[in-house]
Amino acid sequence: MAKYVLYSLLSFFPFPVGAQQAAYVPELLAGHRSVSYLHNVTYRLSDRMSLSNLTLFDTEYCHDVRNIFFIRNMFSYSLFPGLAVNVFFGVKNPGSFTGVALQYTYRKTTFVLAYSAGATYQKDVTLEQSLRLEYFPRISPQYQAYFNLLAIANVNTTEYQRGLLYLRLGLKKNNLAYGLGFNLDQFNNNAQSLENAGSFIRFQF
Repeated sequence: MAKYVLYSLLSFFPFPVGAQQAAYVPELLAGHRSVSYLHNVTYRLSDRMSLSNLTLFDTEYCHDVRNIFFIRNMFSYSLFPGLAVNVFFGVKNPGSFTGVALQYTYRKTTFVLAYSAGATYQKDVTLEQSLRLEYFPRISPQYQAYFNLLAIANVNTTEYQRGLLYLRLGLKKNNLAYGLGFNLDQFNNNAQSLENAGSFIRFQF
């Protein structure tokens, strides 16, 4: 586990978080099975190019054998408004991976939709699809409702290799969001499925 922590820390060097072009969004979920930490760091190089790091660590309270890790470093190049090509590499259960994908993003004031599809290589080639939905309508002068859904699935010709679904429901005030969260991680045609439900807190720097 220590080498994955080090891998994640080293991935921060390209991201000067104090700069105006950078955004750092950490999140903590304390659930019935485990504690999970998730962050996304984005650094904009230009109007067309950006770098990002997505990191997840999930550790059970009583066991150290079913830890979940997911670290992805990605370079994005915007082809047209809303359409980008992503090249990425990282590590996740059960090892290292690399890939390329096309991503479509639709943004409004209180709504974000991002969908990507492409090829990922980890021992063999899989089709990876990713969907992110974020909705935060204003419900009072100070508060917004908060909804966030992240789903990623890897499939090949023989199996549903790896999937995750993370759901967040709560309130948002300025850059702080908190509420109820649910994580579902699946492996090898759902031969292993890990759930975690609890409370989350999220802040955008």
